[in-house]
Amino acid sequence: MDKGIIMWAVFLAVIAAIILFSRKIRNEIKENGIETDAVVSRISDGGSETDIDIDVYVTFVAEDGSEIEAVLSNPGEGLEEGQKVRIKYHPKYRNNARLV
Repeated sequence: MDKGIIMWAVFLAVIAAIILFSRKIRNEIKENGIETDAVVSRISDGGSETDIDIDVYVTFVAEDGSEIEAVLSNPGEGLEEGQKVRIKYHPKYRNNARLV
């Protein structure tokens, strides 16, 4: 078999695994997530001059009393640092949150 084909197959398998895991987290948060209040703690732009890649982080207190900083997987527009928001998180994936 051609090495190029094998490399592409491996690449596509990795991408598919990442997508499936991401969907699993999203569905678990949606179906079994815990709703709580949070504050936008920071907004970072990891992009370049030609690419925008903005990550929005929130801090919240989990059910066990620990303070968590999580990245929002559906940040939307118009969020500002210090803004209060309502989120859902899953205890198993506490570093990921979704806006309610």
